[in-house]
Order: sequence, then structure tokens, then C-alpha cells
Amino acid sequence: MSIAGELSDGRTEVPLRFTVPEQLHEIDLGEDQQQRVRRTFEKLIRCLHGIDQTKILAMVFSQEAMLAKLVQEGAVYVAQCVARSEFEPTRLCVAQFSILVKDAALQGAQPLKTIASGLRTPGEPREIIFMDFPAGEGLVIGEELAVQPYADVTGQRTGRSHRVRQAQIILAFPDRRRLAILNVSSEGIEDWHHLTRTLNEIAHSVSFTKRAENTISMRLNTLG
Repeated sequence: MSIAGELSDGRTEVPLRFTVPEQLHEIDLGEDQQQRVRRTFEKLIRCLHGIDQTKILAMVFSQEAMLAKLVQEGAVYVAQCVARSEFEPTRLCVAQFSILVKDAALQGAQPLKTIASGLRTPGEPREIIFMDFPAGEGLVIGEELAVQPYADVTGQRTGRSHRVRQAQIILAFPDRRRLAILNVSSEGIEDWHHLTRTLNEIAHSVSFTKRAENTISMRLNTLG
């Protein structure tokens, strides 16, 4: 089973359609924050039996901080995946999936190559490759970052950084005025293969075409 999403960002002539697997739990970007925090906490308590509630609360708090940042960056879809690690079932694997839509004035015959050249920085461990998807050529970026932790629920910071892996797939809208950026980030390094496989599946479901309609009335009208 999968969930189909369709977004037009107010421009119905070029919609963004995609499908996500059911293990991803979509976060309602328009929901009241207090209500979302309460609902997310209660949901994780039910799903993650035996996990300390303090850890779950920290996960919810971290999610809210990340969500605020993603919304500022143009997120139109955000989901979280919380599951037991396939590599080590006694641990949790937490990952954030998101889809961003950014305005862009793409020019030239191969605009994604121009973007790629701007992302290549000598000395940075960033992998950049091109792949073909049903929606067109995509720019795939992978990197591992040292991230400073957000303040916890008491307002304190641990002062220790942690390693986060991030992968992005960038697709250009056919009108060349926007970019769709599919992203996954996680500290679950051991489960990275499974997470990137999910991101790849979402990217292969992306299309920029309107949903096909095949109703009896439409077919009768064509017989006119």
C-alpha cells in the first residue's frame, strides 16, 4: 500500500505527483504545533514499546526543530520513519524524509550540470552523480555531516556533534522555473542502504503530469 501525493504549489499547469511507502508517517505542516507534539509523542509511545519516554520526548523535540527549518526552506512534504534497526534490532533507526520545491531560473541545455559544478568543493566528502528517472535526469548528492545538536527540552546543549548522513535527489520541473528536491537524513549509518533505497523508490514515482481521468462521461463526449 502506498500514499499518493499531488502538489501544484498554486500552478496547476505543472503539478508534482509522487508516491511514498506506508512506513513513512507524514507530518501535517499546517497542524497546530502543540497538537502535533502531543499526537506524535502519544503515537511513538504506542508504537515503540520498551523505549524510554525521555528518549521519545527528545525525538519529538528534535523533529520540531528540524521541521521549522524545513518549512523555511520550502518543504511541501515531510515525513518521519521510526523503526527498529534492521542491522541491530535493539536500536531505533530514525530518518527524516522531505520534498522541497524551490524557485529557479534554469538556463542552458543542461542546467543540472551547472548546479552540480557549484556544489563541488575541493576537500569536501560530497558525492555528486547523475541518474535517469521517469521524470527526467536527476542530480543525486550524498554527504556525511557533523551536526551540532539542538538544545534539549531543558534548553541545554551537550556540546557534542554527531554524524548525520544526507542524500538528495534534485529534479527540474518541465517549466524550468522550479526544482523538486527529495531528501533523506539520518544518524542510522548502518541502515543507510535501506533508507536510500526508499528515497530512490520515491524519486522513481515522481511525475510532473496531471492525473489521467478516464470517466464514462469523458469517453461519451469524445464520441460526440
